[in-house]
Amino acid sequence: MSEVLIIGGGLAGAAAALELARAGVPVRLLERDARPQHKICGEFLSIEANGDLQRLGLDPVALGAVPIDRVRLIAGGRRIEAALPFVAHGLSRKRLDEALLEAARWHGARIERGVKATGIENGQVGSSAGPCRAQAILLATGKHDIRGLRRAGPYADKDYVGFKMHWRLDPAQRAALGSAIELILFKGGYAGLQGISRDTANLCLIVRRARLVREGGRWQELLAALMRENHLARRLAGAEALLERPLTIANLPYGYLCDPASFQPRGLYRLGDQAALTAPLTGDGMAIALRSARIAAACVKAGLGPQEYHRRLLAQAAPQVRRAMFLQRAAEHPLAMQGGLALLGLWPAALGKLAGVTRLAEQRTT
Repeated sequence: MSEVLIIGGGLAGAAAALELARAGVPVRLLERDARPQHKICGEFLSIEANGDLQRLGLDPVALGAVPIDRVRLIAGGRRIEAALPFVAHGLSRKRLDEALLEAARWHGARIERGVKATGIENGQVGSSAGPCRAQAILLATGKHDIRGLRRAGPYADKDYVGFKMHWRLDPAQRAALGSAIELILFKGGYAGLQGISRDTANLCLIVRRARLVREGGRWQELLAALMRENHLARRLAGAEALLERPLTIANLPYGYLCDPASFQPRGLYRLGDQAALTAPLTGDGMAIALRSARIAAACVKAGLGPQEYHRRLLAQAAPQVRRAMFLQRAAEHPLAMQGGLALLGLWPAALGKLAGVTRLAEQRTT
């Protein structure tokens, strides 16, 4: 088969490279970072994501993942907890992405690090290492667009700013967090806190730009404001920040779905966030990235073009994205939030059921 070119060595790109290389397809992957990097991500591996990793021969537990089997909602002075209808895992993206890249390399994929794609025109990819051509191009640059290929399509808005920080918790804090993912709703945004190793937790949050500006426009000031709320103070007081500075990103088009009928450069397959960007609240971003890699690899191997690939992916991802965006809008609406909290207070198990119905659809994927 002709060589497949993959742009981006994050979760979707690395998984696609591994899937194709295992099938004997020649693969060349360009990754702009010369060394392993942390990625801004909730780092929640749902049951669907775990299943697709197992298909690729990777065991998250062997990589150090910790189980997550409960969900804890903190909002408006209320604390509501329920069992998840599945066992998920928390795992550092830095560790997971590198494991996928190394596995792809071992199976024969050509991984080129420190090479930045600069644009695509007439089937040719411009890069810092010179022009590249391929019959099939898989665009897996995550939340980052490249010149001439900005995402166009329906999405909610781009008024959010995202932050991520890893924390080393003391034994009592880690025991209190336990095997739960905590969703902390606050005015103008929400945060997710979960374990990613025996003593480390990931705090990932998104906030409306207006709330960030009100707090002074900087991470330190926003964190100080959130720490005045008792729950985060208990969880993080005295904890050690493990990253030199928080990872941050802005202008994310949450709710974006790539239209398979829209114009695409010939031979271009959009993977992960380049195809569908779901609200982080439901923790399905990693599952969509892995599923897009699985479907793209199947289509490339079968000789099916980008439109058929996007149609198949959106059949599975679009319902999840729409449900996730509905919940995100409801969480930001005061009356809807009050009603929802009242209902969950009477029936806490409904929180676990909500986690179940917002999962990525499972359909036959060869």
